[in-house]
Amino acid sequence: MGCDSLIEIILVSHGDYAKAMLKSAEMIVGEQQGVHVFGLHLGDSVDELREKLAKTIEKVQESGEVLVLTDMFSGSPFNVTFSLMEHYSFQHLTGINLPMLLEILTSRHSGNAKELCQEVLEKGIASIRDVNQIIEEMGQ
Repeated sequence: MGCDSLIEIILVSHGDYAKAMLKSAEMIVGEQQGVHVFGLHLGDSVDELREKLAKTIEKVQESGEVLVLTDMFSGSPFNVTFSLMEHYSFQHLTGINLPMLLEILTSRHSGNAKELCQEVLEKGIASIRDVNQIIEEMGQ
């Protein structure tokens, strides 16, 4: 994939987490194109979510690579997404947080989705910090 390609992003979460995370990211990096958001709310059908996701993946794969981000390992949004990996080719990261999403949104114009996933994993882990420990280390 060259510099002109844009990796399509699909965010899938419990409730409005994905929607809120995208809104927060857009406050920082501006409005984004090629980002699709799905939330599974109490009482929603996982089968309906699966159908909506499948249609979106099929549609966006026509324009390039797809990276699906889910909120947590083994939750229903993850399980639905995981089940689609048998039928569609896409990268899937779970445990997404705002720093990871920001890195993805600002880096998805170059390289490929697999490389982007590796870079983002490092950023995500590095973004988790124990602030009390930082303060203790500064005091020593």
